[in-house]
Amino acid sequence: MYSYLRSVVESVMQKSNTEELLAMEHNILDEEEQKESDEAKNGLIDKGNTSDEDDDNEASSSRCSKRKGVITQVIAKGGFINNTIPFEKKAALELFSDLHAGCVVEYLSYMTLHGDERVVKIENILEYNWEDQQLNKMQQALDALKLDKPKFFNTQTSKILGVIKRRSPSSIEVETDYGDHSVELDNIELSFIPRQGDAVNLECNVQLDEGYVDKQGEILEVLNVSPARIETNEKCIVERVFEEFCVLDSNGYVLKEDLPNDCELHLGDILKADLIECSYGKYSRRAIKISLLEKNFGQVKKTLENHSASKHAINIEGKDRYVFSEQWKKEKVTLKVRSNCNRDLTLNSIEIKNSDAAQISVVEPLSPRNLTIGGDISIVLEVHTKFIGESKERFVLHFDNFKFARHLTIIVCNSDIEAKESELRLIAAEHMRVFGRTEAQRSRYYANQVWSTKNVLVQGQPTITKSRFLKHRIGSFDVPVALREIVLGTERRRDMDHELTTHYPYLEGPLTIENYVQRFGVLLHLEEINLTVSMRNYDRERAHFCRDGEFLSLHIENLAERRPSLVLGDTVHAINPWANVNSKDTKIYEGFVHKVLHNRILLKFNAGFQDPYNGEDYRLTFHFSRMPFRKQHFAIRQALTQIGEHTLFPKTIIKHENPQLDIQFKDNTMHLYSDQLRWFNKSLNSIQKRAVANILRGEAKNTPYVIFGPPGTGKTVTLVETVLQLVHNLPSSRLLVCAPSNSAADLITKHIIDSKVLPHGEFIRLVGQNQIERGLIPDELIRHCGTADIGIADNRTESMVVTEAGLKLRCQSKFIALRRIIISTCTTMGNFLQMDFPSNHFTHLLIDEAAQCTEPETMVPIMVLKRGQLILAGDPQQLQSVVIDPKAKQYGMQISLLERLLQLEPYRKDKQRFPDFSGYNPCLLTKLLNNYRALPTIMDVYSKLFYDDELISMVSEKDSRELHLLTDLHEIFKPIRDIPYNQGTFFHGIIGENLQEMDSPSWFNPAEAREVFLTTIHLYRRNVKSDQIGIVTPYSKQVKSIRDMFIVADVVMPKIGTAEEFQGQERDIILISTVRSSETIITSDLKFNLGFVQCRRRMNVGISRARALLIVFGNPNLLSLDDNWRKFILYCAHNNAYFGCELPRSVLKNGNDEDDDDTDSDSQSDS
Repeated sequence: MYSYLRSVVESVMQKSNTEELLAMEHNILDEEEQKESDEAKNGLIDKGNTSDEDDDNEASSSRCSKRKGVITQVIAKGGFINNTIPFEKKAALELFSDLHAGCVVEYLSYMTLHGDERVVKIENILEYNWEDQQLNKMQQALDALKLDKPKFFNTQTSKILGVIKRRSPSSIEVETDYGDHSVELDNIELSFIPRQGDAVNLECNVQLDEGYVDKQGEILEVLNVSPARIETNEKCIVERVFEEFCVLDSNGYVLKEDLPNDCELHLGDILKADLIECSYGKYSRRAIKISLLEKNFGQVKKTLENHSASKHAINIEGKDRYVFSEQWKKEKVTLKVRSNCNRDLTLNSIEIKNSDAAQISVVEPLSPRNLTIGGDISIVLEVHTKFIGESKERFVLHFDNFKFARHLTIIVCNSDIEAKESELRLIAAEHMRVFGRTEAQRSRYYANQVWSTKNVLVQGQPTITKSRFLKHRIGSFDVPVALREIVLGTERRRDMDHELTTHYPYLEGPLTIENYVQRFGVLLHLEEINLTVSMRNYDRERAHFCRDGEFLSLHIENLAERRPSLVLGDTVHAINPWANVNSKDTKIYEGFVHKVLHNRILLKFNAGFQDPYNGEDYRLTFHFSRMPFRKQHFAIRQALTQIGEHTLFPKTIIKHENPQLDIQFKDNTMHLYSDQLRWFNKSLNSIQKRAVANILRGEAKNTPYVIFGPPGTGKTVTLVETVLQLVHNLPSSRLLVCAPSNSAADLITKHIIDSKVLPHGEFIRLVGQNQIERGLIPDELIRHCGTADIGIADNRTESMVVTEAGLKLRCQSKFIALRRIIISTCTTMGNFLQMDFPSNHFTHLLIDEAAQCTEPETMVPIMVLKRGQLILAGDPQQLQSVVIDPKAKQYGMQISLLERLLQLEPYRKDKQRFPDFSGYNPCLLTKLLNNYRALPTIMDVYSKLFYDDELISMVSEKDSRELHLLTDLHEIFKPIRDIPYNQGTFFHGIIGENLQEMDSPSWFNPAEAREVFLTTIHLYRRNVKSDQIGIVTPYSKQVKSIRDMFIVADVVMPKIGTAEEFQGQERDIILISTVRSSETIITSDLKFNLGFVQCRRRMNVGISRARALLIVFGNPNLLSLDDNWRKFILYCAHNNAYFGCELPRSVLKNGNDEDDDDTDSDSQSDS
């Protein structure tokens, strides 16, 4: 082969006659054609001879080829062939040491799906380099090789089994039957985070070569890495807890870094896990996804007496749980074995299970011992603490005719503080029980009866005249009768559950692209059914209206406090109470709600009913507007065709060939080509600026970008800066900006106005009629607000009305289309689904507080955007969207798109791969860390509990407004002494009583309400204003109880509300009433995430609202059942910030914690 090449090179050097050179080239080509014809019989394909083949075959075969080339450069990690083709060291294997510039090699080449040529393998060195390595000779060789014809191979997709040998930050090395193969993680699809020892399937493009027995040649490109075997929803029990991982039964384990942020595992916890096959030490299965089914709460009895039932032949007495504060410590323990038999026994031996890794050994007896009738013998074991963590050490007593197995629980900690906390956790958990669930009583049968009424409906007068001509109409998407009958007509809940999963099997299992539309369709219907049942609380058997101008008025007691709330657009159906509902002649008159006042609503019926009405009684039923549900159904059905799987279920990152804007971000400055871009908000920190720069670059194609914003980190101002930068630097951009609530949308609008970057008219805040009628639009925003007319745009300029305050009513699409930025709630943005906008008119969609939206709600504005860039900002660690139906909640309706995306591989945390970005890929997500809200002594608590202890307080402990306020407020805690000057977190222990009135399922605690009220009075006496205080409680009845105290005392009232009402807000001072004080009904809260116990999201929202002072009122006996609350109480106690009732043993054993002044004690167990 080389003689042929050498003759070519020598001829080129010697011949100067062009005709002779051309003749020589033709001879060479003739020889090659004959040679390739022979080789084709052996499976090799010449691209030049495939002109008659299909285009697809040609494309497939042309990507893999064997070629000759010249090594033009060699470096430490690889080199270049023919100046432009890079190769890696591993492609040459043992040949690499012999490679030098000038070597002629034969190599296997592959053109990747991204269009890059890659050297798969350097197979041979055909000629070593010339001695003088003259450039002109190298170039002559390159010119000669241009005449060489490559040999092309077919390729096919194949799955290859392997085991991951090594894991580096950006690659894995997989051992396969075809040798070791390195896989770059950035270039493939992943459904999980791979770890060393995992058994995997490599989906590859491979070379087809007859030279191999199985015709499978080299691995050309890895497309996908997936687990070799996966078992989903497996029930597992935690058997051991180490520092970095937990051992599960059946030879399984789970890494602690793979646990959800809210999950801390202990011995005996029961999990639902997705397990993959692995080979890691003695473990054969690894959990890649878990959810907690049942917490054991560390419930381990202090003695073995309860194990010693009389039905056993023997009893074992003594402690079965030992907590140590250091590793490599030895301690002897003695247990007593007592006989319950009426005959003598012989203890032959004691066996230690798993003796190689066990932390116990037998000291005595080492030989057989007799156990007489009713007698006892002592056994001595030695504990040797070999590792940090929790384990159950099993031992078996062998008698003549039976054996008796027991275990010791060994907990080894890093310090005395941590050991004491572990001991207290176990003591506290002894009180925990798990009982059955309770439900609110609802009349499902009556709701179904009302729904089934099919009399003639006489339509009333809506609040807005319906448009007759629409560009797009949205279907009705009525609830199927079959589903309605299952939910409302089935007597027992258990039967209803069975019928649901039988008729709608796609409700169970994970959400996929295949069941996406059907599943969310049923979940929306379930939520609508539940809301329909709830609306029946308003129904009246007999009622009458009063005339009120052009309306009919209906009085409703406690209207402001009722749920669900009545809003404009809801309807009331009036039917003659004496009429036969089964008669076709019986009519139902529909009245639209036009105004909602304090204790009455104003309605408009059809003139044929309203004009002659003279105070007659009617039976009334209430109905909500279905339009929000219809918009969500429409959006979900459009999602698959409009945005596709890669946006909904991204598996890998596909990057644009060129970024949206070629932004270069360095040293907190942005450059676009040679221009330095200015920051509109100069107070942004480096992480916020990096988030903006990443979004402007927009490298990921059709994949949402996420701004993960913990409390007080400036998520909204980051989003606003992004909006201004996009508008300023992308002249063609048209932005949609959404939020789940009007208050959040108003805040964004206010930030844009305050920036003074955009002139009036560049943006518009779209509002609903309900906001206008209730006077909820802030005065400073009203001139920037308007309502949308969904009718087809025409030339009727008089159709838009501008009020004296500047509010624009009935804005048509042609007017709205001229605005660069449109701000609205997700639901109101759904009006655009019916309006006439040019295709791809909108380029970007930014959703603030996206974690508070259900996925169907989020999909509404996404369907307005369709194919532009999507940015989601929110905090998945705070409260989710409110979903009232328990079944819809069970099947995942409350999970936002943002939260679901963070569970997918491209968005999952991988600290090994992205150590400088909190473990997240900066192309897809930025986690904000700088907290501008709270003093460190407040922020540290929720940072450690919920945010991996990464948050950084920017509020000074030396000279800040918050510190000066706190210093003054410390006076209210006298005579307590030695409180650290900067301590802002306190716990007030109260053994109160939670009560429930007959007509309400909600709870209240008078003792806590009184203490909260008195504390507020003390704060007022320190010149604190009411708007500086927020009172948070989980139950609406406690809200009312506290409000009543202020009303009776005629004292100005601060804001009092539930955690849901405070989400997104902050106050200088936050007082939290936890209410619950009884263990007998706590399990209901545990199951339904009510209250603060075991609801980490609600706790997070509550404690993260405060800037300078946080006081929690609660029962420490009850709250200590929860890991997070126990750590909170310990944190306060260690800083002398606990007062009130005496701390129970479940929190501080024997009251000896006065000497423990290490404020970081519970952070150690967090890490």
